[in-house]
Amino acid sequence: MKKTLLLLLIISSFTYGQTKYDKHDGLISEANKLRKDGNYKLAILKYRNALEILTPNSSTPFFNLAECALILNDLTLADQWIRKGVSIGGAPKSYLKNYKGFLEIQEKEFYKNIVSDYNKLRQEYFSTIEDIDLYLKIEELTARDQFVRKVGIYLDGYSEVDYQNSGTGYSKAMKSNDTIKVKELRKILFHKTKNEHRKTTSELMKRVDSLNIARLMEITEKHGWQERAWIILWHQRGTYGEDNYIWNYFKPLINREIEEGKLSRNFWIIFEAHQEMIKRMKKGDFKSIKLSKNSKNEIKK
Repeated sequence: MKKTLLLLLIISSFTYGQTKYDKHDGLISEANKLRKDGNYKLAILKYRNALEILTPNSSTPFFNLAECALILNDLTLADQWIRKGVSIGGAPKSYLKNYKGFLEIQEKEFYKNIVSDYNKLRQEYFSTIEDIDLYLKIEELTARDQFVRKVGIYLDGYSEVDYQNSGTGYSKAMKSNDTIKVKELRKILFHKTKNEHRKTTSELMKRVDSLNIARLMEITEKHGWQERAWIILWHQRGTYGEDNYIWNYFKPLINREIEEGKLSRNFWIIFEAHQEMIKRMKKGDFKSIKLSKNSKNEIKK
């Protein structure tokens, strides 16, 4: 499936004239591969070049660059790009603290200073937003989207702090081979809602998703597509490709944005990959899906 997606990307770049998103996406793809292969100096250069072209709706490239700098022991460069990940990339504090590449520097003085400066850096990010009211409208949708997906956790007795700390705690426990802690945190991080709450959480999620997508259509009609609303559309992926009011509205609208160079040509790839995965699962083809053995067994059930 990965080869198919890569082929689609190559065909797209040759079929159409390159947009700034094409150039940015190509550089990010190169940088990610270089980072994976251990060529950190060149990866830093590629990330920098990509981020000079446009600012993505994600702080991950900023943090990836900073991680490369950390591996090269360039703390000054790492400090600079971690800060940019918040002030330009808009990273929330939870991501700043839980990004895997920063787990080893949690007690470093420079990192503590960044966390201490978080509010100031976050304010810098908010100062760049042109329409703060529109921003807050999308924020309301995403907050509701994420809340409803944690209702099961709350009903089962875990708090938001428990959930936020579980990621970092789990990684540390795995590294120190603390099997008791790993087992304890796995219950939160990979939480399965108790049977008595499943019907309630499932019905509530469906209702909220329905209300959110309706509200997003209203906002989009007035203001155009908002990249930060991607997660709301993603949670409708179960019907992707079907002839229904959601995709009949968003597919042509987003395709126009792509054609006009306002969005990445990669926008639909993850939706198509998900659709392909579902087709294979329905055929009983689990071998080609890269999941853990336990996850595959759960899917089969």
